[in-house]
Amino acid sequence: MSIDTDEITLILSGVKILQDLEVEIIRDIAEHTQIEEFKKDSMVVEAGEMGTRIYFIFEGKVEVQIPDIHGEIKSRIMLKKGEVVGEISLLINSTYSADIIALSKTTAFYLDQQHFKGLIERHPEFAEVMSQLMTSRMAQNGGINRVGRYELRSKLGEGNMATVFSAWDAELEREVAIKMLKYKLAYNDKFLDRFEQEAKTIASLNHPNIINVFEVIDEFSTRFIVMEKLYGQDLSAILKDNGAFDLVETREILSQVSSALHYAHNHGEQGIVHRDIKPSNIVIDAYGNIKLTDFGIAGPPQNREVNIEGTPSYLAPEIINGDLLDGRADIYALGVMAFHMLTNSLPFSASTLGKLLKMQVNQKPPDIRNTCPEIDEELADFIDSALSKNPDDRISDWEEIRKILKPAGQFNLKLDPEELAVIIRFRDTSYQHSASFINAMQKLLQDGDINHQIEIHCGSEEHE
Repeated sequence: MSIDTDEITLILSGVKILQDLEVEIIRDIAEHTQIEEFKKDSMVVEAGEMGTRIYFIFEGKVEVQIPDIHGEIKSRIMLKKGEVVGEISLLINSTYSADIIALSKTTAFYLDQQHFKGLIERHPEFAEVMSQLMTSRMAQNGGINRVGRYELRSKLGEGNMATVFSAWDAELEREVAIKMLKYKLAYNDKFLDRFEQEAKTIASLNHPNIINVFEVIDEFSTRFIVMEKLYGQDLSAILKDNGAFDLVETREILSQVSSALHYAHNHGEQGIVHRDIKPSNIVIDAYGNIKLTDFGIAGPPQNREVNIEGTPSYLAPEIINGDLLDGRADIYALGVMAFHMLTNSLPFSASTLGKLLKMQVNQKPPDIRNTCPEIDEELADFIDSALSKNPDDRISDWEEIRKILKPAGQFNLKLDPEELAVIIRFRDTSYQHSASFINAMQKLLQDGDINHQIEIHCGSEEHE
């Protein structure tokens, strides 16, 4: 059978998983497909063979024969024109799990492994389609229910870079969250090279206000980041539901975030820059404890950032300009977040991304005193300085920042009749050494359903 590229493009446009792609992408797929015909009752795919092709059924019908643990057929699924066969085995680089038999004379287009990989790398939209296919099979009955030693239980959420699942660690008897990198990143060799270099460093971060990352797993042709499961709400959800935070709440949250960033920026030889500080990456539990999450694009300072990464409204001007990138970019984002929390609005907003980025680089931010007249001068001055266009003009001394952002009423131990305060003082130690104890203590309090709040203070000017 001979069909030209235009006709194949038209046919593939009717395939359900491809129908939302732009025609140029579908045409590129069509140019790399080949055609295979199967006689009635012939084997299209045999269980146990390595998955090396993805088939798009053009004519005919096939039957997927799903076996039980004893090899007996437990269920049958019929697929027909416009449906896809073999995609998961190809994606995860594994053997086919079921026999697929042609119920009638069947014609299918297929992509081999090499061309499939090239298309994934060239077209992020096609990679996103494949990610959606994969995640539809994760944590589902009869689907993929295990990553490493972890049992997948349910899907928690999805973002631009990853999908997050709830999972159970039977070995340590605890719930965890597992983040699966989408294929547009997993098939990007440049991103993976950087990811591999930084993953170990990020996993070594150990601070009470930073989410714990336990390990990184290489499976199913992507990477899975295993981390502690958090219980609470992110700040963006709270802003949406309740509006602006008051000054006391804002100071308490900013103080904990600054403690986390102070630690991260001074961790290791070069320090770790988060690069995506924003309310949705800050989770607060019922006891007022915050966790800084999503170090997915974090890394050491860089001389030049070729691709803009992060959330546009929180991007420091130097990132937009492709200039020096260091911890001061996180301080700029912290200033934007402080403004956002106190006013429930952003310093800059525009109808297009281009206009927004120009405002970030060139326009003076509004004076927060006009929208939050009750703000104290110390906090207002911090926001002004943090939002400086030139990083050299930006406040950058973490000791000074943390003094400014200290919670209202710090060290005030006036207790009501229902409160009990326990003071534990650490000497000759650091966050890195004490954090494991603090995290364990916090977990015991949470497991015991004890309403509590943990405050961390430093009595000296030395680096924590």
